[in-house]
Amino acid sequence: MVESLKRLKRALCAFLLRMKIRREANAAFRYDRRLFMRNAGALHPERKAAAVSEIVMGYHVLEKGITMPHRRLGFGRDAACRLADLIDSFERRFGKGDGQVDHAASVLRAYRELHRDWPAGMERLDAFLAEHPCAAAVEPHVRRADFFAARESPFPAFAASRHVVRHFGGPVPRETIERAVSVALTAPSACNRQHARVHAVCGKRLIERLFALQGGTRGFGQDADKALVVTADLSSVRWGWERHDAYVNGGIFVMNLAYALHHCGVAHCILHWSVSPRADAEARKLLGIPGNEAIVQILACGLPPEEFDVAASPRRPLCEAMVWHGGAG
Repeated sequence: MVESLKRLKRALCAFLLRMKIRREANAAFRYDRRLFMRNAGALHPERKAAAVSEIVMGYHVLEKGITMPHRRLGFGRDAACRLADLIDSFERRFGKGDGQVDHAASVLRAYRELHRDWPAGMERLDAFLAEHPCAAAVEPHVRRADFFAARESPFPAFAASRHVVRHFGGPVPRETIERAVSVALTAPSACNRQHARVHAVCGKRLIERLFALQGGTRGFGQDADKALVVTADLSSVRWGWERHDAYVNGGIFVMNLAYALHHCGVAHCILHWSVSPRADAEARKLLGIPGNEAIVQILACGLPPEEFDVAASPRRPLCEAMVWHGGAG
């Protein structure tokens, strides 16, 4: 009888704990929804930060095109004209002097110089550039040996040398991928729960189907030798307030993996997984990813060719990225 009461008490306590966690999670996700609705740039395009982000995404599309391995002239003409319109609108509302917006104008100059023999359909761009005198953005052309020259350097130089690469020229040995993942496993995680898992995808057809669901690899995805799908184990999440933990810890792991791949001489491109529920479900079915694993991001991988291009993608200055609180320390 006593043992039965103890079992009943334990079951009741477990039930009440689950109910408590459900209430916490519901409250937490409602809080997230309110924050998103009140602040997301997609819903508040009138804000300066939202306008800058839209411009950055616009110039990033053109930078990708300029540095793409299978580039075809004439790409992105509508995107270039839209970017010019976005810059004009931004400067009317907020003035000039933003570094990211200035770089966007430089990317448009580089785009136009690439199409110097294309007069038709470039009138809007020519008019914009006449009012925005600037040098063309330099999208670095590098040799493989130079690109990986800082692999053994102190961390600041090593970190600065890592770039996304969309040029793949050969297969990556399985042992190299496993070595990189082993290094990435040193990534910190909440309470050492080690949420991250890696699904290594091989075979052109399977990678092609996965990339079709992701939707952002046109022009280079067909050259990738492998795709690394990083997931995070939701079973490691213990409380409702930890609803971001899987993605936060998964993201930390992705960055560690990117550094590890760079150290191992592997070209890689980090791909977002901001997809519809349908696409997420199809990817799970395609790869047999269990329901307790949340897909965080994908890395397209391959050995780089002897020479290739990378996007400039300038970083924000420290003063825009860091805020001190409670004094300067």
